[in-house]
Amino acid sequence: MNSVSFAAVADRRAPGMLGRRAQQIVQQPLDGPEVRAALESLASCYGGGIDADLNGLARHRDVRGDMQARSSQMDAEFVQALGAVEAAFAGLERSVDDLDGQCAALRTQVNAALRTTAAAAAQAAALADERRELAARLALAGDFLARFSLADADARALGGAVGPEFFAALDRVGRQRAECQKLGGGSQAAHEMARELGAAEDAAFAALARWAEGRARDAPDEALRRALRRLRAHPVLLDAAAAAVARARREAVGRAFQAAVAGGARPIDAHAGDAARYVGDLLAWAHVASAEEAELLDGAHVGVALEAVARPLEQRVAAALAEARAPAVLFRIDGVLAFYAALFAWLPADSAFAASVRALGELSRARLAAALDALVADAVAFDRVPPALEPPPAFGALVAVVADILRVADGSLGSPESPVAEHVARALDRLRAEAAAAAAEDAGLRGYERTVFALNVLAPLLDAARGHACLARWHAAQAADYARLGDALCAQLVAELKGRSRLPFGGADALEERLPPGDAGALEERLAHFNRCLSSSADLDVARLVARLADHALARATVLRVTEGFVEEYGHLYNRIGKLGESAAVAALLLPPDTVATLL
Repeated sequence: MNSVSFAAVADRRAPGMLGRRAQQIVQQPLDGPEVRAALESLASCYGGGIDADLNGLARHRDVRGDMQARSSQMDAEFVQALGAVEAAFAGLERSVDDLDGQCAALRTQVNAALRTTAAAAAQAAALADERRELAARLALAGDFLARFSLADADARALGGAVGPEFFAALDRVGRQRAECQKLGGGSQAAHEMARELGAAEDAAFAALARWAEGRARDAPDEALRRALRRLRAHPVLLDAAAAAVARARREAVGRAFQAAVAGGARPIDAHAGDAARYVGDLLAWAHVASAEEAELLDGAHVGVALEAVARPLEQRVAAALAEARAPAVLFRIDGVLAFYAALFAWLPADSAFAASVRALGELSRARLAAALDALVADAVAFDRVPPALEPPPAFGALVAVVADILRVADGSLGSPESPVAEHVARALDRLRAEAAAAAAEDAGLRGYERTVFALNVLAPLLDAARGHACLARWHAAQAADYARLGDALCAQLVAELKGRSRLPFGGADALEERLPPGDAGALEERLAHFNRCLSSSADLDVARLVARLADHALARATVLRVTEGFVEEYGHLYNRIGKLGESAAVAALLLPPDTVATLL
């Protein structure tokens, strides 16, 4: 142990401050000034001086040897102490290593525990969420069950008598079923609840239909009307119940009609003498009855309820049409029938009542057409055209009837496509055709006279039809024809004047540069004849030719147009004859066109 220096031990074992300090002490020389100063300080503490103790080198060496021995001992003790410390530190390191291993093991266990705890916590949270969701679903299912289950009160009401409570419960069940179907989605439970509600509702509707069939024999009330309205959701049940009600109502409506036409203080049959009013009263009663039945039944079953009225109504209206003779009365009846036919248009076309109304309309139009045809036949029943070129008196009677019909038509027909307007227009066209045929067969009439007669026939017809909407189209067509007849009359009168004048209008274009002597004499004779007619004869009097035209405005216009046309033709002839340079006699007889216009 002595061979190991303290410095080596300190250097190896104590690398810290203590080792450095020990090494510094061991390496310090003992005879140095600093050591001596230190020793003197120690000597003063222990008594005696340093000189007394260190008298000689031997003493010094002994001290030094002692100090070295003491230092070696201290080194050994220090090394021994350091060995114990080193052993303690080694044990401590082993303990620390053991603790570190245990801590690592604990850390692993803690991490595993943390992972296990996190999974457990996540599972616990999921379980908590699921529990809350299950609770919410349970509450929702409870609310859904309470809301969409058939209540005991509703079940009792639907199983009881039909009344306000029954209808209220039926409405609630219907709403519950509809909402359950809407909100159920793909839920089997919701569909089951909807089926249960539907079954309860169907059973209630079946009971309601049986109740309505049983009440059909009684007078209809609000409960029966409400029952039939609610049965519209079930067409099959409604049809059965409505058919029973309609059959019962058919008998009741038939009895009511008989009482209205023949009984009471003011029976409808009392007005049978006034055909138009009588027909209007009958149809008005039928319309009121149909409106009352429509509040209870639909269109098809209303037709059934009115079946008992169809035949008696048709018989009475047909009798009124048979007794009516005047076309105006027949027209009024036809207008009433057309008006109510439009009101009854919502009824099924195959119902007996609708068929009767259609048949009566056709009968009234046939009767009106026959009456108009009879008047037309009377108006044109003549052998020849009168000398005055006027229609016969029966013609005026027909025009008066037509005017009366058209005045009524403005308020009832209002359409050029009306069947009555068609009949009137056909009668007027036939009247014109018959008059034209009679004029054509009269050989004593000249062409312009036939045209005057045609204008005299058409003028009063246009006056009668003017301003009436139902004959607006016919009036427009005939007015155009009237204008064409006026143009034709002017052309015919110009030709008539040319023929009566005996002037060579037709040969004027064939005149050559010089007329032969014979032709010149003939021209002088014709001009002299023409001048005599202008001055003294009525043959060329245009006003006299159109005097039999009933339309005086047209007559005046015709005089002007014919005069202008004849003077224009005469002017052409005057210019052609003047270019030939004829004799003085021809020139003297040839009047200027202005003079001819004045004389005409």
